[in-house]
Amino acid sequence: MKAAFMRGIAVAMLCLAVGCGTSDDDSSASATDASAARTPSISSLQPPPAIPVPAPETSSDTASEPDSDQQAPLAGQVPQELVGEWDGDGEGSARATKIEFLAEGFVAMYYNNGQVLRGPAVVQGSTMTLHMPGGPLYVRNWSITPFDTGYGYAFENLSLDGVSYVRQTSGG
Repeated sequence: MKAAFMRGIAVAMLCLAVGCGTSDDDSSASATDASAARTPSISSLQPPPAIPVPAPETSSDTASEPDSDQQAPLAGQVPQELVGEWDGDGEGSARATKIEFLAEGFVAMYYNNGQVLRGPAVVQGSTMTLHMPGGPLYVRNWSITPFDTGYGYAFENLSLDGVSYVRQTSGG
């Protein structure tokens, strides 16, 4: 039954392509021609009418307000002290193995499963919002604490709501 249906579709497509039943000779009328006569030929098909598009408003009131459907891309803000790569432990599904803050206002979070999430980072005081695909990540409290391990090695610890990331600042 499925094969017969597919053959019927193929015949109909072929009739549309070659114009079955559109000859001017009435003497060759058949059942195929009768069914094709009910089906318009490609040459008789017309494109759908154009949909009118309203002209953009030019009043000064609407020029200053962004369109709710088309908002400007979010501009990130990252302080210089955060810029760079920070290594994490990658334990648990929510912890990144590495976080990289860029001076241009973006962040990249690298996970131990190979996934990398990127987006704007907005830092305001001791809070930050990392705008990632799937929804923003909110950090209520972040801080950087330097520490020296001796022998000329110095590090900084970045705490994001109690989750630590570290980077080496001197030595080795």
